[in-house]
Amino acid sequence: MQFNSFAFLAFFAVVFPLYCVLNFRWQNRMLLAASYLFYGWVEPRFLCLMALTTIIDFFIGIRIGDAEAETTRKRWTVASIVMNLAILGVFKYYDFFALSIAENLGRIGITLNPLLIKVGVPAGISFYTFHEISYTVDVYRKHIRPARKFEDFAVFISFFPQLVAGPIGRASWQMPQFEKPRRMTWQGWCEGALLMLFGFFKKMAVADAMAPFAAKVFSNPHVCSRSQLLIGLYCFSIQIYADFSGYTDIARGLARLMGFDLIENFNQPYFATNITDFWRRWHISLSTWLRDYLYIPLGGNRGGKFNTYRNLFLTMFLGGLWHGASWKFAVWGSMHGIYLAAHKFMMGDNEAELKPRAAIPSEHSEQMAAVGGEAARDYAAPKNVARSKDSWPVRVVKTAVTFHLVALTWIFFTAETMTDALAFIKGIFSHTKVVAGKAIKLDMGDLSGAAAAVLVMILIIDLPQYVKRDHCAILKWNLPVRALVYATLFIWIVMMRGLENVPFIYFQF
Repeated sequence: MQFNSFAFLAFFAVVFPLYCVLNFRWQNRMLLAASYLFYGWVEPRFLCLMALTTIIDFFIGIRIGDAEAETTRKRWTVASIVMNLAILGVFKYYDFFALSIAENLGRIGITLNPLLIKVGVPAGISFYTFHEISYTVDVYRKHIRPARKFEDFAVFISFFPQLVAGPIGRASWQMPQFEKPRRMTWQGWCEGALLMLFGFFKKMAVADAMAPFAAKVFSNPHVCSRSQLLIGLYCFSIQIYADFSGYTDIARGLARLMGFDLIENFNQPYFATNITDFWRRWHISLSTWLRDYLYIPLGGNRGGKFNTYRNLFLTMFLGGLWHGASWKFAVWGSMHGIYLAAHKFMMGDNEAELKPRAAIPSEHSEQMAAVGGEAARDYAAPKNVARSKDSWPVRVVKTAVTFHLVALTWIFFTAETMTDALAFIKGIFSHTKVVAGKAIKLDMGDLSGAAAAVLVMILIIDLPQYVKRDHCAILKWNLPVRALVYATLFIWIVMMRGLENVPFIYFQF
């Protein structure tokens, strides 16, 4: 079920009033049923798969929590991780690797016809699998106690605002929100509604307006001029930010209305002054998950500089594959791994500058410190995240360089094939001329309208959030100005609402 569909509006119009009148226990049960309905609306055949892994990990968590012997605790933890990764691997990667092996063997004269599953990838499997692994590992590390009521754990895994495209939930601070009554307030409702308004504007007015230009260029890189390729690249860079951060805003807004707080998954990433800063601000829930459950277990920055660079590269390479079973995602992740290793090499031993931190709502800082121990200190609200001390001209140059480095990687992320991606890059950096009559044409009038929406997003949403370090900074503006902003965004959304729902990009992962 898409957030930008009329079906979802009808769904939430029923769920939210029920949630408001039920007591805490029945709220969780109703949310669990609603989340399974939300998921099953599109993927009914995979409901049993999610339910099965949820049941198994619930009992494994109890076994880990009750076991006294370290070997027993570790054995159950490994069993959970292996089960989840095996299921993820079979459904998401088996066909891809089987075909890749068969193709490579064919090049040396060996014919292989692998048995393929061909059932498709369950929606959101990458996200809820990481939820379950986070829970199991956090119980093993004694950051949280195991859940004793099944509905509390099950609704954490399947919570519909974040089920299909995140933010990736961290059990060490999110589980306590499902295990005790939430408090709904007028302030929370205002913040939730505002975040949803921002999210729908980013998605419908910005991302969906940029999508046709990006799609046209990326599907025809061989017949595009250099300027058209750059326009298409800039359009996609804006599209994926507005699309994914818009989804996150809607998810956080929905949760906030019900008294929950989800991680602030984006913090103006295109204002980053270096690649490490970018990953502090982009898909924060994934970058910190990879750090805590992959990079650090691999050895982190222990064992010398070479091992550190290797671990960074492997973490981002696997993070790229997490996005999809395709070598282009592996290249995208590898490029970011090289970027991060290169930046760490240039920064030397300045660990304080390099340490990434995620943003969580400040009101949960004390709660997280209580249940998360040392791990809690790795998180900080936006107002506590350090900024560059460089002069503004230097920051502008660094920001522009970082943006273009990131944009270069988006070519591999969104190109249909590796061949198209390489052709795209060749077209940008070479002087190849397009044959007359074959070049594509872009409607500059429509592009101007899309650019106007981008300007509104920057001035009304991103800049105030960046300057005030508060995603709801606009609530402190005076009422007439706020009313004008709300009306402008709402009318723009209605005007841009098409007859066809454009899926969120990250729904495919």
